[in-house]
Amino acid sequence: MSFSKSSFILVVFAGLLVLLCGCKVEPLYRQGSQISTTVDSVSYRQPLGKKSLGLSEKLASIIVAEPSDRFGQMMRNHLLFLLYRNGSKPSAPAYQLVLQTSMFTRNSVQIEVGQDRKREGRSSVGTVVGSASYILQDMKNIPVGKGMGTVRASFERLRQEYATMQAEEDAQKRVAEELAEQILLLLARDLSKL
Repeated sequence: MSFSKSSFILVVFAGLLVLLCGCKVEPLYRQGSQISTTVDSVSYRQPLGKKSLGLSEKLASIIVAEPSDRFGQMMRNHLLFLLYRNGSKPSAPAYQLVLQTSMFTRNSVQIEVGQDRKREGRSSVGTVVGSASYILQDMKNIPVGKGMGTVRASFERLRQEYATMQAEEDAQKRVAEELAEQILLLLARDLSKL
């Protein structure tokens, strides 16, 4: 009986050992100079002297010009969060980004409701449309890339004016954040070509 119990413990221990052999601990975000590649069981390390900037380093070296309106400021704030993550601006910027933003609200759907509710002919759905164009330049003002993005978000117009105003502001915020994410992808595309 003790032989079977000890053999069971040995088998469980061997099974755990086999499972844990496949695990290894690595840093989640490692630097580019630490990455090694293996080809045909021969390991090569990247040289430390000749270091090219990765895409995330290029994105983090962009400074964004101040906008002229509230919508542009909301978009810029989210774009800065996406670019820098840790909140610190680049100490040695390599690129500057100039944004031109526009936003308007249009009535999308009009629903006629009975007279007891007093909403005849009043639009019940609005759409916020935001667009942004950008020019990415190096620090010598030479254009590196340019692009444009457009985003739409709908909101419901309620009988209560304050609720409608809040819904419209929330839609504007969604448009600004989605537009910033779209511009970030376009910037990544432009910088990956360099």
